[in-house]
Amino acid sequence: MPVFSRLTAALCACAAIGLMAPALSVAGELAPNKTHAVLNVTYTNYDDVPQAKKKLVFQGQKKPKNKITVVTDMYGEAAFMIPREDSYTVLCESLTGPFECGTTPYVSLTASTGGVTVLFDDTRAELTGVNFKVGSAELIPNSLKTLDNAIAGLKRNAKAKVEIEGHTSSEGSDSFNQKLSEDRANSVMEYMISKGISKDRVTAVGYGSSRPKEDNATEAGRKANRRIEIRVVNPDEVNAKSE
Repeated sequence: MPVFSRLTAALCACAAIGLMAPALSVAGELAPNKTHAVLNVTYTNYDDVPQAKKKLVFQGQKKPKNKITVVTDMYGEAAFMIPREDSYTVLCESLTGPFECGTTPYVSLTASTGGVTVLFDDTRAELTGVNFKVGSAELIPNSLKTLDNAIAGLKRNAKAKVEIEGHTSSEGSDSFNQKLSEDRANSVMEYMISKGISKDRVTAVGYGSSRPKEDNATEAGRKANRRIEIRVVNPDEVNAKSE
C-alpha cells in the first residue's frame, strides 16, 4: 500500500483535544489559559522513527491568520499554545515542499490539554490540489500553486531527484487508464522542467488504476484514486530543511 501523509485517526483516542486531560511532560511549563489550549505533538514516520528537528505548521480553518509554526525536538515532539474554537490544517515539511498532512479535531471552548500524533514520510507525498481536465492530461490552472510549492522545495534541496507518479480510478479500460496516468505524470514533469528543474532530476511514470488508494466502488473512492504523487528516489543523499 502506498505511503501517504496523514494523521493517525486524527489523534490518539486518549488525547483528544476536547478532553480535560492532564498536561503531558512534553508541554513543560505550558498551561492552558482563557483563550488557548495546550497541544502536544508527536511526529514519526511510518516505521515509528521520531522525526527530529522537523517543521510543522498548524493553520486555522475558520481563521487562516492563526498560523502556528513549530519545530520538533530531538524526540520528534513539540508543545505549543493553540487558540480555541477552531480546527487546524497541518502542513508537514517534505523534501519537495510543504504538504497538507492532516487536520486536528475541533479545539473546543473548554479544551484544556490534548495531543495529536502525526505520521508522515517526508520523501513521498500526494500532490493534493493537482487536477486535470476530465479525461485529459491538461493541468487545471488552480493546480499550479501546489506544483510551484513542490518546485520551490526541489530548488531548496538541489540534490533531490524525484519520480512523478500518475494514478487513475478504475473507470475506463486498462489501456486508457495506463496512458492517461502516464500522460498526466509527464505533464507535471514537463511543468517542473519548464520552471527550472533539471531534466536529470525528475522522471515520470504511470500506474493506471493498479495502485488504488480507496475503494473504486464509490465516487469518493474513485476521486481519491485519481491523483499525482511525488517520490524522492535518493532520500539518503538529501535532508529536508526547516526554514
